[in-house]
Amino acid sequence: MSLFKPIPFFSGPMVQSFLASFKSNSDKLYGKNHNGIWKSIKTKEGVTLLAKVHEVTNPKGIVILVHGWEGSINSSYIIRTTKHFLAKDFSVYRLNLRDHGDTHHLNEGIFNGSLLAETYDGVLDLSKSNKTKLPIYLAGFSLGGNFVLRMASRHSSAKADNKIPGLKHCFAFSPALDPKRATIKMDEHPFLRKYFLKSWKSSLVKKGELFPHLYSFHDLDRYQTVMDLTDKMVKEFSKFGSVDEYFNSYTLNDLFFKSIQVPTTILTSMDDPVIPWKEFTEIPSSAFLEVVIESKGGHCGFIEDWKRSSYYWRIMEKKMG
Repeated sequence: MSLFKPIPFFSGPMVQSFLASFKSNSDKLYGKNHNGIWKSIKTKEGVTLLAKVHEVTNPKGIVILVHGWEGSINSSYIIRTTKHFLAKDFSVYRLNLRDHGDTHHLNEGIFNGSLLAETYDGVLDLSKSNKTKLPIYLAGFSLGGNFVLRMASRHSSAKADNKIPGLKHCFAFSPALDPKRATIKMDEHPFLRKYFLKSWKSSLVKKGELFPHLYSFHDLDRYQTVMDLTDKMVKEFSKFGSVDEYFNSYTLNDLFFKSIQVPTTILTSMDDPVIPWKEFTEIPSSAFLEVVIESKGGHCGFIEDWKRSSYYWRIMEKKMG
């Protein structure tokens, strides 16, 4: 039985997806204000990541948030989730992935979906600043959800000194399980293809301007699909020999899910315009995994009311006690 009840007349997949990402004036102001403390993180590989830390008095726990591709710590769904859990007396840490949230200048290398090690190190660094041994909850959206699932797996197999201290539960909302299929589906949708291509090209131009001795992106207008541009980037600027090898580096299969040994909740919708929902029915059952498939919700949407309250907040609160 579905527990998600969308706003009447605004339950369509694109409307839900839009409502999740639309930046209100309040969202924009929150991204510009001085609430929270900036934290620069240097990973074991020498990569620099940027996070913003929001502490509350006598916190019940810490929520670490990881945004999706071409999003940032200032994405609407991240800001609204931050506000919600601060009000519930949880400290909230927002982590930017490489080349997101105006952090292109911090590293010479270009972001791609395979960069698990540095993202895990970023979360590990944030969690180790937890001196009071509070419970930690890790939540990711879209590609960030894919990262969270991979971090759950890495944490499960890590030695004691490399585990995320205090990690109690992981949440992956609308995660990409098969990034190649997701890219194909994205390209099949005119609006989404245009939106992500524009955002990605803008990001690459910014990178090229910062590191002109390394990159020249004068020919980006030639690429009219996300898949074509991915092919170019993989061949010219990655260690992978082919697009398939690249996508396979962060595709989550049956064997992968068996490696997760920390409580993890996955939420997706049947009407997600990017992520094929039937993939989630093939996830093998596990005492550590809960897979929730709703009929509606769009991509990272699950908007319940005019205040844009999110259904996944209720899911998180239930697991967080």
